[in-house]
Amino acid sequence: MNLIRQSTFFFFFIVFGSDSIFAQCSANAGLDLSICDGDGTSSNYTYLDGTGSIVSEGDVNYEWTVLNGSGDEWEETLIITNSESDEADPRFKYPKELAQDTEFLVQLRVFDDDSSCEDLDTVAVFIKANMCPRADAGSDQTLSNGCNFLAILDGSDSEDPQDEEISYQWASLDGYNSNFSNPNSVSTDFEFPLTDEDNIFSFELIVSDGQHSISDTININYLDNDAPVADAGNDLVTCEHVFHLSAAGSYDVNWNTLTYSWSSLDGLELAGSSSSRPLVTSPNDLTASQTYRVSLMVDDGFCSSVDTVNITIEDNLCPVADAGNDKRVPKYKAFTTVLDAGASFDPDGSTLTYNWTSPDGNVTQGEAVTVVDQSPGNRYTKYSYVLQVMDSENAISTDSVDVIFSYFSAPESPNIYAVASHGQVLVSWDATSEAAYDSLTGYSDFEGYKLYRSIDGGVTWGGEDEKLYDFNGEFVGWLPYAQFDYDFSEDFSHCIYDYTGDCDVELTRRSFVAGLDPYLPRFSLGGDTGLEYSYIDSNVIDGVEYTYTVTAYDMGLPRFEIAFNETDSSGVFTADTVWPLSNPGTFVGPDSIDFYNNADTLIRSDANPLGGYPFLESSKGTEGDDNFITVVPGYTALDVSFPDADDIEALFTSDLDNIGTGDRNYFIVDRTKIVQDLVKYEIQASQSSSAVEGMACEDPFVYGYVVNDSLGTPKLTTTYYKNTLNFIQSDSISKLPGSIEEVDYYAVPQYEVITEVGKWSDQFKGIRYKMTNKIPLSVSAVPAVTLYDLVWYWDEETLMDSVSAFFYTDAVFPELSYTNVSSYLRRLNFDYKIKFFADPINGSKVSISNASGNGTMYFPFKITNMWTGKEVGLKSNDYGSLDSSPIDYNNGASNFVWTPGEDISLINDSLRIAGAWIETYNYNLNLELYLDNSFKSRKAFDDTKDYNQGDTIFYQGSLWYAVAIPEIGTTPQSIFLDLDDDSDRNNPWRPAYAWSGGEELIIKPQKLFVDGDSWFSNMSKLGENVGVPDTLCLDTIKVVPNPYKASSAFNENRNLRKIRFTNLPTNCQISIYTILGEHVTTFQHSTQFDGNAWWNLRTGNSQDGPEVAPGLYIYVFEFPKEQEFCVDTYDDDGDVQGSSKNDYYTNSKYDNKKLKKKTKHHIGKFAVIR
Repeated sequence: MNLIRQSTFFFFFIVFGSDSIFAQCSANAGLDLSICDGDGTSSNYTYLDGTGSIVSEGDVNYEWTVLNGSGDEWEETLIITNSESDEADPRFKYPKELAQDTEFLVQLRVFDDDSSCEDLDTVAVFIKANMCPRADAGSDQTLSNGCNFLAILDGSDSEDPQDEEISYQWASLDGYNSNFSNPNSVSTDFEFPLTDEDNIFSFELIVSDGQHSISDTININYLDNDAPVADAGNDLVTCEHVFHLSAAGSYDVNWNTLTYSWSSLDGLELAGSSSSRPLVTSPNDLTASQTYRVSLMVDDGFCSSVDTVNITIEDNLCPVADAGNDKRVPKYKAFTTVLDAGASFDPDGSTLTYNWTSPDGNVTQGEAVTVVDQSPGNRYTKYSYVLQVMDSENAISTDSVDVIFSYFSAPESPNIYAVASHGQVLVSWDATSEAAYDSLTGYSDFEGYKLYRSIDGGVTWGGEDEKLYDFNGEFVGWLPYAQFDYDFSEDFSHCIYDYTGDCDVELTRRSFVAGLDPYLPRFSLGGDTGLEYSYIDSNVIDGVEYTYTVTAYDMGLPRFEIAFNETDSSGVFTADTVWPLSNPGTFVGPDSIDFYNNADTLIRSDANPLGGYPFLESSKGTEGDDNFITVVPGYTALDVSFPDADDIEALFTSDLDNIGTGDRNYFIVDRTKIVQDLVKYEIQASQSSSAVEGMACEDPFVYGYVVNDSLGTPKLTTTYYKNTLNFIQSDSISKLPGSIEEVDYYAVPQYEVITEVGKWSDQFKGIRYKMTNKIPLSVSAVPAVTLYDLVWYWDEETLMDSVSAFFYTDAVFPELSYTNVSSYLRRLNFDYKIKFFADPINGSKVSISNASGNGTMYFPFKITNMWTGKEVGLKSNDYGSLDSSPIDYNNGASNFVWTPGEDISLINDSLRIAGAWIETYNYNLNLELYLDNSFKSRKAFDDTKDYNQGDTIFYQGSLWYAVAIPEIGTTPQSIFLDLDDDSDRNNPWRPAYAWSGGEELIIKPQKLFVDGDSWFSNMSKLGENVGVPDTLCLDTIKVVPNPYKASSAFNENRNLRKIRFTNLPTNCQISIYTILGEHVTTFQHSTQFDGNAWWNLRTGNSQDGPEVAPGLYIYVFEFPKEQEFCVDTYDDDGDVQGSSKNDYYTNSKYDNKKLKKKTKHHIGKFAVIR
């Protein structure tokens, strides 16, 4: 029976426990150690390292045992506590009372979870009886050659644990040992050599107790940085009660950000002592004038500077005049108001006298004065009053106040432009209306533009379908042809008192303006379209006159609300007025509102209990107004050319050193204003203290000026002599676009246009342009990284051909993302180069800890910052291809080698910011390698399959290939695993990638415009006379209409008929003959760009004779000189297809076959039919 049980047990062991037979354990106790420190003070321990141990199944279990000892207490022998003995890396303390140098043997036992296998390894720990001293050279420092000529090196934190006397020896690792004041003392001075660039100086401190010598190093980052200059202002004598000091004259030649610290040396009261403009309050108990000293210290982060200003305060302080805030009085409410000087006072308590001076010079005495509107019939009147107050000692102070009587006002209309061409009209307008403020409220209440079109010269602005009627059937206005208004966010963040956008959030509208006006529900306030400054009208007919006008309108005054709040449970409510956030001045509209029809006739008055007011719109233009224009669409001249709108480089040629990748746009607003100059456009922007040096991107503007050549030599300059400028002025002028520095002066271009980036310019030499950043300057959250380009190279110098680049681009997907807003604000305007390797052992590497323990992670690439030329450190969590979990082993987690899809952190990107080099972490990179799912399935690893050398498999998120014949079931593990400790990698599998090694990818993100980015523009390309190209035949010249039947559609009247010749060159003579050859008229066509000429069908060269009779007529065009023209086209049989055969059409089917001849005439015919 026992035999049967034993056999059965053996059977079950073999069948069900067969995995245990092959369980493997490998113990690795680490390298032998020799120590003389580590007594546990300040967490100073010695650690053993068993992390190299492995088991084939489950977790690694550890058991550490000291095999020999020299005493019972930890002060006498090496002891590993029970709480540490089962750790992978246990720590122990140095036995301070060790009698003699001793070698301890420590055994590591490793076993798996089931104890089915175990392995032993031993490490020797040699401990010296005399503890080593501890060297501490201090922390690394950053100093500046502008103020730190000596460095103080301090080793006083060095010590000997056994309190033995120690000696010190300082050494320069850069060869400047003679620069120490006393290299053998605990602390010493080091005199820096002269430098003109950033340097790192390294020093070594060696401390010795007579038996052991220990060293420590310190690095000093020695910056090439000048000290700032403090300027507290000129000495002053004052009687003011409160006044400001100013550090505006202080500066830093390196433009580091300055901090300020003001201090009174004699007890003056200062407020805002850390600002550049502190507020001083004068003492009011002086019996005699007294002088006070105030010190200013400015600091650039590395050096500081001090200046002192002397302030003499008179014993009698001047009174303080306060005329009150400016007053805005609605003319529909009152014609008088009272000004009150009651807030004026004398700091010494004296009685004041008051004098008010009116605009006409009359003086009124007294604390208050009544202002009467002298022009109540005008829509707007303004009166400026001056208040003078005087104390008992005749000290005087003044203040002024404006009183405005006004109605609400509409914005000013913009200036309108139009350029007509074949089949379309480009209407544009400027942004002048947006600078308007309501004359009553003072609000920047502009909201949008309305475009109207007329085909009768502005008599009407549309047809019956465009007429707007109120609910009583009154015709009240016209539906605009197009309308543009602030979008949702522009409305919400629009500054109420400053159209430029410079305000705090509490002074923004914080409301939305769209939809129908509540007072005028037939009129729309807009649809949140966003502002536009041009409109292409393609619904036009060549030869017909079109008139356009653009108006500007405001948002109106929003109504207030009445909120009823219950005071208690008794049912008693109070009524409170709730004012709209966009009406901080709490203005109220008139008690009733008058409404008018389109003819400006009053049609009704309605009560206005909630105090709002409808929108106001500027007037539509009439002939001669700047917002009124009439054009006739048609062909431009046959022999002039304009750059293709999509070929922006043709007109705005980028400088090769440009950094920004933003958009450039332009359009022609007026061909008659085109000046064919050479122009340079250049960005000026300021440097942020948080941005990489050289990436000045803030507050960018585009400066335009005329130049003499493509090198950018300014045509006209203004001279500024250096001896008349202070540092700030000189530095600012020298950095202006195109500024030229000579020995004793600066020559600065005369700028003809200055435009904020992101906004359309004013009309400039016939065009308007806009430079726009592709990525935002201001962000509240981390934006996505948008790429400008990806460029593949075979190696450092060989650009990849387009076919190969397409393959690589299709296989490798790089995606950058910013780490946070701070990284974005560093203005990372540079590219990164990825150099790929076939074997990850040649790429970047980093020490990491993952679920498999501690080790080195390898990447099959290196990444270089192309701006600095420095390699960027890489890091990854090693979470596998899904980047989801440290134990996602099935997708390559915790295998110490980069798996495609694992996020990569670009750490240790060395950048210079605010005068110092710092290691930054700016980007994460996700590098996906495309693999078809069916391919993954076909190549999925099979542990029962025989594989040969060179075979490829898909395993745990990666492709692998065999460098040797694998044994059946051998899985790809860490490719750097060395089980035999023979420096050879045992695993036969290696990662396979989409690259073969050596390829390089340049990742080019979109970049902000940077100070100095520039473009050259040859304006002669606009309307350049290129002659009649042979791609256009003279048969494209047409008579319209042909035949002329009684009338044309060209805005004729009873006394004026019109026929048009189109597609003409800029200069030609047109002669008309009857079919019998009788001369009818001759006239000249000479224009810069227009390809159209008109004839009124009258005889005589002045076209003032009788109208021609019906019939067939011959036209003859004579060109200035004889040349070869394409005169027609012909078919496959050689037969002419165009005008020589039939005047009424051209057969474009044969445009590829040109009939050319040398001539200076073109002849055709047309018919006039009554």
